[in-house]
Amino acid sequence: MKRILPLLILGLLAAGCILPQRSPAPENPFSVPITALPPGVTPPAAETALPAPSPTIAPTPIPAARIAGGDHALFNGDWDAALDAYQTALETSAEADIRAAALLGIARVQYNRGQYAVALDTLRTLSDTYPEDSRRAEACFHLARTYAALERYPEAAETYARCADLMPEIAAYLHAWRGEALMAAEDYPQAVAAYQAALRFERAGTREAERLQLAAAYTANAQYTDALTLYDQIYSQTGNDYTKAQTLFLSGSIYRTLGNTDEAFSRYLQAVENYPQSYDSYSALVELVNAGYAVEEAQRGLVDYYAGQEGVALAAFDRYITAPGDLERKALARYYRGLILRERGAYQEAITSWQWILDNTPDSPYLPDAWEQIGYTQWAYLDDYEGAIATFLDFVEKNPADSRAPQFLDDAARVAERSGDLTRAGSLWGDLAAQYPLSPQMPRALLLSGVSYYRVGQFPQAQAAFLKLSNTADAPGDRAAALLWLGKVQQAAGDPQGARTYWEQAAQVDPTGYYSERAGDLLEGRPPFSPPQAYDLSFDRAAERAEAEDWLIRTFGLPPDTDLSGLGDLAADPRWQRGALLWRLGAYEAARSELEALRRAVQDDPAASYRLANALIELGMYRSGIYAARQVLDLAGMDDAATMDAPRYFNRLRFGTYYADLLIPAAQENDFHPLFLFALTRQESLFEGFVRSAAGARGLMQIVPSTGAYIAELLGWPPDYTADDLYRPLVNVRFGAAYLARQREAFDGDLYAALAAYNAGPGNASVWHDLSGGDPDLFVELIRYPETRDYVRGIYEMYAIYYRLYDRSP
Repeated sequence: MKRILPLLILGLLAAGCILPQRSPAPENPFSVPITALPPGVTPPAAETALPAPSPTIAPTPIPAARIAGGDHALFNGDWDAALDAYQTALETSAEADIRAAALLGIARVQYNRGQYAVALDTLRTLSDTYPEDSRRAEACFHLARTYAALERYPEAAETYARCADLMPEIAAYLHAWRGEALMAAEDYPQAVAAYQAALRFERAGTREAERLQLAAAYTANAQYTDALTLYDQIYSQTGNDYTKAQTLFLSGSIYRTLGNTDEAFSRYLQAVENYPQSYDSYSALVELVNAGYAVEEAQRGLVDYYAGQEGVALAAFDRYITAPGDLERKALARYYRGLILRERGAYQEAITSWQWILDNTPDSPYLPDAWEQIGYTQWAYLDDYEGAIATFLDFVEKNPADSRAPQFLDDAARVAERSGDLTRAGSLWGDLAAQYPLSPQMPRALLLSGVSYYRVGQFPQAQAAFLKLSNTADAPGDRAAALLWLGKVQQAAGDPQGARTYWEQAAQVDPTGYYSERAGDLLEGRPPFSPPQAYDLSFDRAAERAEAEDWLIRTFGLPPDTDLSGLGDLAADPRWQRGALLWRLGAYEAARSELEALRRAVQDDPAASYRLANALIELGMYRSGIYAARQVLDLAGMDDAATMDAPRYFNRLRFGTYYADLLIPAAQENDFHPLFLFALTRQESLFEGFVRSAAGARGLMQIVPSTGAYIAELLGWPPDYTADDLYRPLVNVRFGAAYLARQREAFDGDLYAALAAYNAGPGNASVWHDLSGGDPDLFVELIRYPETRDYVRGIYEMYAIYYRLYDRSP
């Protein structure tokens, strides 16, 4: 059954009317009624209400609709609603197909709740009662993973083998999962066979992980020659240093088992010397040290440092420093020694360690880093702002041609700004722009120079910096920023007409860019994130899609009778077949690897990209669908601004109202405008509910587990909360909206500060909020983390697009 989520949402919203909105309260621009709500969600009363329609009695959903509703709730992570829909379908239908679908859905809910034994019983009932049902392959997969969850590994492995016969499209995955179950069962000969079988079948990706699993199975089965051959192949083919270290350590361990300690220690040493950041290299170091094998102390300290073993690392560095040795290696030892000492609070001793590098190894590659660490320690740990500024400027004076000299000037200016000497900061940023006009940092330096002068009321100097930026900037966004701030200078100087003139120019320079959008709001006197008076999420999908397809045919010279309504030949592509099946099974990450491989393969084909965009959105894989839709516009040569003039349907796909049935109630519950939450969710995850960031943030609104635990305690929900609940869209959306609302409350309704707190933490946001004095434009420039600054600006840009697409104000 295809994922009907997007169409279901659109159907629910299609009847949404356009309601007038009351004016926002100054402290909260989102105190507005919400239109286009799903059934069961009541909007607050508007000041001007439309006549109430006569109540109608909703028809009882047919059993197939209940199954679809259960599937939708399951996709949303709403176990209660899903279970209710499936159970009702089971109780009210005598059709075998409906009852089998209901039992499968019930089992999936039970599994997701951790009720593995109950899920097992339900799946057995399904297979015993409806052995020929069309879903028997899906039921087989869920039965196998339930056995694995119950640690009944032999039965899991046997079931995965049956699944591979039923679903040969994804046999590579099923045999790999079978191999994992067999390894857990310690049935190593069969695990080897399972991984070998997996590698015989096609799937997307490099297969490196499966080959490592096979090598581990070979080792466990005492097939050492096969394991060594495979590890050597992986080592020579991978581009990943961590994998290289892993293969060296594991193959070295095999050689030790075989009694060939010379080869074992040679491989351990190769890992230690070449890949110090890998934990496998640390494991190799431990083996070498325990065996009394000589390892250079500097390298030993480096590996220990990256493994978090700072005490033994410091001792190793000290031994190397006090013994005769190479000066360059001593510079390495002293650099990392300084980092450890600073972490331990020995700030002056750390500075002394780095100063040795400056005094004794002027050509060391560690010299710029040591210089920077001295300056950073002076201001961040010792509050010695003047000393830090002098350190940074000393580097520039002695190394003016160094590629990092502009960065050191920027560091000096930032320290001056943090110390409160804004005039000096403005001057230093101006020096950077004058001395290094070709540096990528030049535009930002000019902007900050002007902002620093603006903050202390030195408007002529501020104006000069902004004018210089306006006249020299290549990027439209930099020019728009300069013009916006020129307008703010005029406004501060009592020239409102001059301010408008600059803002009118700024609004035209970089359409869809932050500074142009903000200038437009300033011209209209709108606070940031002001809501539309009325909005509507419904649209004529068929008409807009037809318009888009006509445009695509004309733009790319396709035959006039080209049918773009379905997948076409892509439906037979193995990557589509594997990806769609894996998605239906709930193996989302595996599905993504297949479907992303397909998307990249057709990225130069506008018709294929368009077909795939629609299919991915229908499936519920919104991130990839958004990328595919954007690729069509890229192939048409459209930049961000030009895409706004593309057929509207493309932007409905790119800026869709996905998860509307979750986001709209969350907006209402927390007094946000829904368009704001759509923009936020798009920025956070591109509507991918199973995504996980490098920092460990999870789900639609990218919540880290520690914050999730805090919110769960605050709300007293959901029952028996675990960090895995953050992958449930229902939970993640409610948590994200509640946490953001709490930040908004802490900052007196300031959404810029609330967003910055959401991304960078409330402590940082509080500092920037206090310095900005309530000026949102100043707040953005005072955000000291580029990622957070881009985050706030990005949400503003997306909100402006959502506003443009769904605004129905009179």
